[in-house]
Amino acid sequence: MEKVKMIGYLIGLDTKLHKGLIEQAYNKRKFAFSLDVWQGDFRDIVPNLEVEFELSDKKEVTLVKPKTTEATDYIIRQTKSIRDCIYDFFGGVENLMQTYKKDINSGKNLDFLRIKRFLLTAYNDLFELDSTISNTALTTLKSELVKLGREYESFAKKSSHPPQYSYEKIFLAKQIEYVKNEEAISSTKSIIASGSVQQASMASTLKNMEEQFVARRDNGSAGYLHAQMNLKHFRKRYVDLLHYLQQQKEKLEKITQAGKDFEEKYFDEFLRSYVPLIAELKSDFIKLLNSKAYDLDALLWQRAKKSLSVRRFFIEAGITGTYSSKTFLKYFLRSLDESKIRHETKELFELLKYLETFSKKNILLIQQDQDDSKRYMEYLEHFDKDLNVVSSNNPKSSLSLLKSNNFNIIVMEWEVNGMKATNYVQLYTKLQKLEGREVAFFCVMVPNKLSDKEMQEAKECGVQYFIPNNNIDQFIDMMRMIL
Repeated sequence: MEKVKMIGYLIGLDTKLHKGLIEQAYNKRKFAFSLDVWQGDFRDIVPNLEVEFELSDKKEVTLVKPKTTEATDYIIRQTKSIRDCIYDFFGGVENLMQTYKKDINSGKNLDFLRIKRFLLTAYNDLFELDSTISNTALTTLKSELVKLGREYESFAKKSSHPPQYSYEKIFLAKQIEYVKNEEAISSTKSIIASGSVQQASMASTLKNMEEQFVARRDNGSAGYLHAQMNLKHFRKRYVDLLHYLQQQKEKLEKITQAGKDFEEKYFDEFLRSYVPLIAELKSDFIKLLNSKAYDLDALLWQRAKKSLSVRRFFIEAGITGTYSSKTFLKYFLRSLDESKIRHETKELFELLKYLETFSKKNILLIQQDQDDSKRYMEYLEHFDKDLNVVSSNNPKSSLSLLKSNNFNIIVMEWEVNGMKATNYVQLYTKLQKLEGREVAFFCVMVPNKLSDKEMQEAKECGVQYFIPNNNIDQFIDMMRMIL
């Protein structure tokens, strides 16, 4: 009969049924056995005792004995790589970042952690003004961002622990031999504690027995000889206990040191893998949230500015500025005294400062008449003080401004100093593409007599918006829509 030798741990013992239970090392398969096949002192049996056992070809345990104790037995081996341990703990986040790689690298950036609460509030407020604002794309994007926000909170909590705690939870807790060693330390301490109590009790009993025996005067009698034999047996049991306790203390010292050696051996290596990975995941996660927050904010206001209900609300509430979170927040805060507010509201004032910096827009005005330029600039600055407006009365010379300014919108009259807007747009677009820069929105002020053919030519050149000339109200409304 072929027998297979294996290593395992004694995890169960039932003296009434005369049976034990072994858990095989590494794969954790369990085997029941009869105590008849135990080869060793039954006093050595302790919980999680490492044992050697043999299996027959029928998978029956034919022999169990304590694993041979050598100095090398107290060297703990690594059973799972650092990389695998970290992946088990943060693999879901790594996979998530791979899924959203395109969004992470999009360059879109709106500070999610700052704007989260207000952005969702604005979403709900605008939905109350006009429920048709919320279409499938918008609700899907909002739900996705909320879910990602929860995922980030979970990740941030898991990754915020001190390095030593993370090392223990992520790496050490996954090392089979280390965990077994910790269990052995715990059980050995319990054995020593229990044995020490027993030793103290036996020492007291032995002292009393010795004093009583010395006081006897019936030397040679049957009672005397019986007492002498009992004392001898009890003393041997006491000495055996002392020896056993000493062995356990020596064992505890060795396995404790083995655990410390293992902990120290891999700590620095763990940190070299763990710290950069966590920093990278956190950076990518925040980029992802910022990108999605940007998309939600942009889509929300893109739909809101087309709503008659929202536009009516802005007009009736006297709200000046673009259809944006910045303008909406400014409206919300305008009745509050910044010096008399709670911490939560103070954070909103800080958010407003951020949005004002974030939403700076540059506009180039190209008009024939300088007085018209001055008047339009004043209207724009009154409309939104954060706009940076530059004017020019010479289309050709204005092209030099493009090298030092990145304009978001260029507004030009149909013809200025002999140059038509279509020619200017073509020249500007060519220069911007040569510089590798984005092309601005083009808005052209057109006269009433402009033909359909000229309008079509302008569209083909890249003009997106047309405004009747000398109509300030329509101009401001168009700027609000574009911005």
